[in-house]
Amino acid sequence: MGREVWKQVFQELMQEVKPWHTWTLKLDKDLLPNILKPGWVQYQQWTFARFQCSSCSRSWASAQIQVLFHMHWSKGESKGQVKMRVFAQRCQKCYQPPFEVPQFTQENISRILNNLVLRILKKCYREGFKLVEVIPTIKDISLKGPHDSDNCEACLQGFCAQGRLLWFSGLLQATNLPTSWSPRANTSYQVETRIPFSPSGEDSYSYPSQNPMHRKFSISCYCCFIFIVVVVIVIIITV
Repeated sequence: MGREVWKQVFQELMQEVKPWHTWTLKLDKDLLPNILKPGWVQYQQWTFARFQCSSCSRSWASAQIQVLFHMHWSKGESKGQVKMRVFAQRCQKCYQPPFEVPQFTQENISRILNNLVLRILKKCYREGFKLVEVIPTIKDISLKGPHDSDNCEACLQGFCAQGRLLWFSGLLQATNLPTSWSPRANTSYQVETRIPFSPSGEDSYSYPSQNPMHRKFSISCYCCFIFIVVVVIVIIITV
């Protein structure tokens, strides 16, 4: 799937939520994590895709591919920009192999960009989502063994390991979605867009929990109501 597919799917998703605003998606191979211009915000995902070596034709899959987004929204002009970088991997069998661009399925492109759009709504439009869960990409093969950090572009540049651990620890708590689930058909799915991308911990996962004090208060109110009803019944009977 080429860059035009990414741009088309992104445009379709943004038109569904903000039809009167103009957003553009641009691929930038020089984009770096946590290095932002004023007014820009960042979002990262670790996803599944396949690779094929251009030297030996060997193919492999990885679920630890870093996709980096930088976003900027100009409210006065009603225009937004997104810069995107997909970090590459290289063949572990070849001598001095080139870095290869990952190959994503259409479904996983939709899921990745659906997560991005929810992030834009949260960070650029300040539209609140109380419940946030990442929409995971679909793995069509069972993967075993450790991540090949020696041949991962993001790892070699020092951008991969720490953020990936935060990302996957969050996914372990996320709701599992069926493989037939369609992001576009479920754009109302409330996903907390606080995805960890900074070592400073600026963003973190937030999952719904019930305050125990609220539970105790609700139980107390219910007991008081029952008590009052019983007293009224006793008074009516004895009068």
